[in-house]
Amino acid sequence: MNYAIQILHNGNIITQAEDGLAEAVAIGDDGRILAVGSNVEVLNLAVAGTKKIDLNGKTLIPGFFDCHLHLIWLGQNLGHVDLSSPPVKDKGDILRLLAERLNENPNGAYLEGNRYDQNKLPDGKHLTRHDLDRVSTEIPVRIVHTSGHAAVVNSKALALLEINLSTENPVGGEIERDERGEPTGVLLEAASWNNLVRIQPETTILDAVAALSRANDYLLKLGITSASDANTPPGMVEAYTTAVFQDALQIRVNSMIGWQEVIDHSETGQVPRPDDLQPAGVPFARYHVGQAKLFSDGAITTRTCWLKQPFEGTSDSYGIAMHSEEQLREYILKAHVAGWQIATHAIGDKAVDVVLTAYAEAQRQQTRTYPGHRIEHCMLLDKDLIARLRRQKVWSIGQPEFISGLGDAYLTALGEERALRLSPYATLEAQNVAQAFSSDCPVVPGSPLAGMRAAIERKTPKGYILNPAERVSAELALTAYTNSPAFATRTDRNRGSIEVGKLADFTLLSSNPLSTPIDEWERVQVVATIVDGECLYGNLE
Repeated sequence: MNYAIQILHNGNIITQAEDGLAEAVAIGDDGRILAVGSNVEVLNLAVAGTKKIDLNGKTLIPGFFDCHLHLIWLGQNLGHVDLSSPPVKDKGDILRLLAERLNENPNGAYLEGNRYDQNKLPDGKHLTRHDLDRVSTEIPVRIVHTSGHAAVVNSKALALLEINLSTENPVGGEIERDERGEPTGVLLEAASWNNLVRIQPETTILDAVAALSRANDYLLKLGITSASDANTPPGMVEAYTTAVFQDALQIRVNSMIGWQEVIDHSETGQVPRPDDLQPAGVPFARYHVGQAKLFSDGAITTRTCWLKQPFEGTSDSYGIAMHSEEQLREYILKAHVAGWQIATHAIGDKAVDVVLTAYAEAQRQQTRTYPGHRIEHCMLLDKDLIARLRRQKVWSIGQPEFISGLGDAYLTALGEERALRLSPYATLEAQNVAQAFSSDCPVVPGSPLAGMRAAIERKTPKGYILNPAERVSAELALTAYTNSPAFATRTDRNRGSIEVGKLADFTLLSSNPLSTPIDEWERVQVVATIVDGECLYGNLE
């Protein structure tokens, strides 16, 4: 064992494997785990040159794995105006922050704010183009909703987008209008991202690499060692490749490829398989193309998710279907036949129903042993949908931090009875539905520790407990942020647990999350983040 170069010992090691707990782990110079066990067992493997690190009783876990977030979007957001509430309290704060950024960069050709949420403003109403015109009428101004499913733009941006009194709603989107039919500046779903190149500079590969570098540093501080980018445009795979080679991207990433774009822009009519889009020369363990990503609906906070019954207080507002049922079935069938694992965004109960039906139909047309298809978010469920998830062996990919960050808006949009059916993590576990947790960052800040707490507490920002029966244990929450995502992304052979032969990716915590009372949760902090046996954030010693 003379190739052991590091031994971490005297720790509380939660392996997420059958052995459960250990005290020490040995790491080889190839960045893989050589041994796991007691202090005596592992320290006996030390030879000349072995580096020994005393963890002093701190807790070592498999590296946090966020299997649904948006890396380039996160990195871009880190460079825009943060409109989070808190600290933003009202419309005045938003306009002030935007004006301050414009004063700092008076020659800028475009101004954007992010993490805006009208639900947290005093009147619960969106800003309008008239509000943003107070910031500037000379350059386009855009504020993006925290969900990513809506935006508000100023009059200059509307003009550049050619949105006016006569403009029709795009497929899968809506242009909000006032009583005279004039656009208010509020753009929902497809309307909020169509033709953006007209108002903001196109993202180059260099821009994307810089954004990935910022996102990488941000996520390492949260203890995240692996992540899934939840909607990578095919043309941006090069950015990930470049970032890996430049060492700007140090966490491990798998991409969900934007499948609609793949299909709609296919010049030959040939549907690619996953291997066809995997970049040559990039180590699979560092970056790989994973799933085909689709959208079926929008979000609850923007009232654009697809519901079986109308939103609270309305009689005819059922949300927005991103595709017709026929079109969605076609996309899913093509991806299924080509051998992809499919990840479809579905939040409303109607959307989940339609996606499950499409998955079942694809499986009937071409049976695969275990396609491992996923539903991203998978929020508004009932007994029938849960039974179908189990029966079809479809993954539910949840975001507990939505409850702690956005939960009050869910009650307003859906009413209490339906809101109590959201994200039923305990029931999914009891019914043996495969589930993993993630964040959808930058929709929410994305800390796995905050997400664990949200799953354990289910407390909204105003303190309402969103169905206490669906609270989960700390053990389940930890598994759902470490081990389960590895299975949900088919990377469990080399990550997700601390076992011999797997990659030495760890998160070192100040306290044991399995024994820390929830009212003392602040004691649990990320001390260090280790990838390939190398400490990339914090300090092991």
